[in-house]
Amino acid sequence: QKELHLPLSLGELKLLLGKQGTHFCPFTAKTGQFVRARVAFYLRHLATSGLSSHLKRHHPSISVGGGTASPSSGSISTQSSPGEDGGRQTQSTLEDWAIPLPRKKTGETLLTPQQITQTVGEMIALDHHPFRLVEQEGFVRLMKRLCPRYKIPSRHTFSRKVIPGLYEGCKERISQMLHSAMGGHIHFTSDIWSSLGGGHSYLSLTAHWWEKEGSMDTSHRWALLALEVVDRDHKAETICSSLENIMGEWMQYRPEEMRRGFMVTDAGKNMIKVVESAGFQNVSCMAHMLHNTVKEGLKSTEEQPASNANIALLIERCRKIAGYFHRSIKAARQLRERQSLEGLPQHKLLQDVSTRWNSTFKMLERMVEQQKAVHGISLTLVVPVSKLVPNKQEWDTISQLVDILKPFKHATDTLSESKALLSQAVPMVLRLRRHLERLGAGRTLDSLAGPLTLPAQEVVRRLSFAVRKCLEPLLSSKVHMLAALCDPRLKYNVCPKDFTVWKAQLVNLVREVFAARVEETGTAAPLPEMPVTPSTSASGETESPGEPVGLCHRDTDLQQRPGNVFFAETVAILACSEESSLLASAQKVDSAECSVNRYFEEPPEIISCDPLAYWASREHMWPDLSHVARQFLSCPPTSVQSERVFSLAGDVVTPHRSLLDPQTVEKLVFLKANLPPSQSGSSSLCSGGISIPVV
Repeated sequence: QKELHLPLSLGELKLLLGKQGTHFCPFTAKTGQFVRARVAFYLRHLATSGLSSHLKRHHPSISVGGGTASPSSGSISTQSSPGEDGGRQTQSTLEDWAIPLPRKKTGETLLTPQQITQTVGEMIALDHHPFRLVEQEGFVRLMKRLCPRYKIPSRHTFSRKVIPGLYEGCKERISQMLHSAMGGHIHFTSDIWSSLGGGHSYLSLTAHWWEKEGSMDTSHRWALLALEVVDRDHKAETICSSLENIMGEWMQYRPEEMRRGFMVTDAGKNMIKVVESAGFQNVSCMAHMLHNTVKEGLKSTEEQPASNANIALLIERCRKIAGYFHRSIKAARQLRERQSLEGLPQHKLLQDVSTRWNSTFKMLERMVEQQKAVHGISLTLVVPVSKLVPNKQEWDTISQLVDILKPFKHATDTLSESKALLSQAVPMVLRLRRHLERLGAGRTLDSLAGPLTLPAQEVVRRLSFAVRKCLEPLLSSKVHMLAALCDPRLKYNVCPKDFTVWKAQLVNLVREVFAARVEETGTAAPLPEMPVTPSTSASGETESPGEPVGLCHRDTDLQQRPGNVFFAETVAILACSEESSLLASAQKVDSAECSVNRYFEEPPEIISCDPLAYWASREHMWPDLSHVARQFLSCPPTSVQSERVFSLAGDVVTPHRSLLDPQTVEKLVFLKANLPPSQSGSSSLCSGGISIPVV
């Protein structure tokens, strides 16, 4: 009979017992079966000392270890005599004998099979895994090791039950959040994308709103509402019908309140007609407008002779050079060697995409960075490629072109951020116009070593024309100008000449909101007196004692992001301009204009001020003006979120998954965009759990 060693504490040994009144005794060497004996007296009183004495007296062959060994380290080892098995030692774990390991009392509860299934479904949606993952050998082994008793559902169960269950639960949670939006102001973005791999066209719809989390804390929210298939055509009637179906499904409880927001789309005639037919006010996407502006400035013109260093031809040459280094392994190796010799970063040359002008900017910027390396190996390249390498004057033109386009790149990045506000559009237009006016007047940038070359001057001329054509109409747009006036960081700095006109329109909107509130409540509450609030210095410290204004500075890293640095510089330029010396010194009257005057009498806030928190703190003082400000500031300036949804869809509809059902694609992308992150404290849409069918 083999000698047993149990390196377990007595407390853990008691947990291993099957039923009260029994304990494990040595097993026979032949059968390996446990023989149970009664020790009811000791176990009835759960006395470990008595159990220890019993084992020492009647079962001396069992060695009981002390301490608090962890359950995972507990095992039953059998040592064979020298005559058996050649003196080898074998190790048998508790799982080999079908004995469940004890679990420490850490307060954690075991996951149910439904919860495990839900988590696997979330992993499939979040990480773009195919449904066949649950049947692959590696995943099966992992789940068998982590949870041996869990039976993995089939891939059909995940695609037909689990993912739809998660979709419905997440959809219900988003619907509740839409109904609790501050003031009912919900804005939308929409766009159309054609999947080449899947052979379908999709219409996206995203919602954007503000949400008040506490007495002062507010946050910007967005969610994907739908990714619907539009395969018939892209006519306005077809798109409008699909959009009405989506809106009717989401806004069935109070559609009259949900339609107050704006719809941000590109400048396509079909999309503009769709928005007007659906009853929304259209807001043009600033990212598309900037794209069209730069494309207009860079395209070639028929009146330019071919002998001149045409910018479009120069960009095409850079494109061919980058493509050659991507295709040739030998050339790529020579480029890396030359980079090491010149002390340049080991960066590859970038290729651009025709539909994204900022990719062209990055390609030119990388060419300027690697100018010494590319020019140094130009003689070793094949003849057709070596002739494409720019000369000294052309390199200067490319470098100047990068400096000319850099503000457009910063403006695009700033307005494309997830928390960008509609009020930032007008300052960007004014900053770009000022930038081009400075170059057109013969004043060079600080980064330029000399005057602009003739091709660069032509680009400046065409960009100035494109800005007047595409961007300056925003300076007369009611939506954009009132949004800028409602931004406490900008106020009257964006329109010093026409301030009185735009202020009158703002007052009219406040009067309309006031009349609607009186009609709804039946009473007109007087405006409270404006308390004395300390002004905030540029360093962020208050200049006078009183109630702190730190509630406007909730985002402490606002000035650390590149986009906000550019916006801060833009606001500083507008505030220091000669025309912005106008102060809001309008004559006070007894009407809704009183609250507007009080608002403009305060100096503009510092750049780190959060407009959401600002208006949340002023809601009790200026309820109607706060209502109007939230309506304009909660709208995004671009439809970039819809574009990013299409990027998610492109990760789902791959060549290997081209036969996915369009409804399944919509559910997977919906979950990818809307499921909350795993860590607490982040923006969560579906916290609280989602119920799925029992599998």
